[in-house]
Amino acid sequence: MEIVLACDLVVASSTARFGLPEVRRGLVPTCAALFRGPQTLPLNLARELILTGEPIGPERAYQVGFVSLVTEPGQALPGAVGLAKRISTSSPMAVQACLAAVNSLVRSSDDSGWMATQDATRAIVGSADLAEGTSAFFERRPPVWTGR
Repeated sequence: MEIVLACDLVVASSTARFGLPEVRRGLVPTCAALFRGPQTLPLNLARELILTGEPIGPERAYQVGFVSLVTEPGQALPGAVGLAKRISTSSPMAVQACLAAVNSLVRSSDDSGWMATQDATRAIVGSADLAEGTSAFFERRPPVWTGR
């Protein structure tokens, strides 16, 4: 999902799932989801994904504008090519300029987002919950959190 949050457009199969499960392991998302999630998704949905670790399906992702196109299984690539063809009917210069402007505005807060992610990571490093989440994951059992 963190890779998808960095994409300009998203084409997904109807079987896709999008989630940020880190919190269920005592971790924080460290690959930009803590700031790109709230930039890309409605704030409360970003919080829900970050705080519950539960995934959403492609229909909900489409409804909130995270996914541009939902396809049948195995048809994501042809769907993406079709979307690219629609874009290619426009001026390449205008497409590049528009995309650069939008990305510049949206990504202008990346530096503070990375700093906030580092702060969140520092807060859990060495914690009992981090150790428990990691152990529980590898032992295939539910974690027992202590809040320490």
